[in-house]
Amino acid sequence: MIYVAWFLNLLLALIIAMIIRKLFSNIILKRLSYALFLSLFITFWFLYPGSEDFAPILSIYLLDLIESESFIQMRLIRPFTLVFFLIFFLDFVIFRYKSKKK
Repeated sequence: MIYVAWFLNLLLALIIAMIIRKLFSNIILKRLSYALFLSLFITFWFLYPGSEDFAPILSIYLLDLIESESFIQMRLIRPFTLVFFLIFFLDFVIFRYKSKKK
């Protein structure tokens, strides 16, 4: 059952990111918005330090913000930036490949 939930999370994240990508006409803004929203929704990390359970970082951040009122969570920013740059780089490479193919 948990695999279905993660699959639905990924599918909804892709759909939302594609819809947000369509809102922009500038190519750089398209790529940045796609990478930003997709990485926000699909990046997951440990619930708390020392835990074995995973959850999306957006939900962890929102719950930490409500409970402890701390605005900076470095343990969540590191995996987010890694996924953000990976998605941005892959989007750039795929676009370059498609433009050279035409």
